[in-house]
Amino acid sequence: MSVITMNNPSSLRVKLDAGLNDSTGNTIVKSKTYSNLKYNANNQDVYDVAQALMGLQDYPVLEVLKQDSTTLAE
Repeated sequence: MSVITMNNPSSLRVKLDAGLNDSTGNTIVKSKTYSNLKYNANNQDVYDVAQALMGLQDYPVLEVLKQDSTTLAE
């Protein structure tokens, strides 16, 4: 039997460096997620949008992620 795939909307997640935890010394990571990206959005376009959003953030950016999701069915 063949597996059917359905592409779900992607999301853009930006992880931010919110400073250090005084008691542990670990980095405090905050994140912002922007949902409902088109599943076939070009990676460069998504990154360019992330770059534009980075200038609006209060904290330095640690990581930019494009999270894709696919549903599998029979």
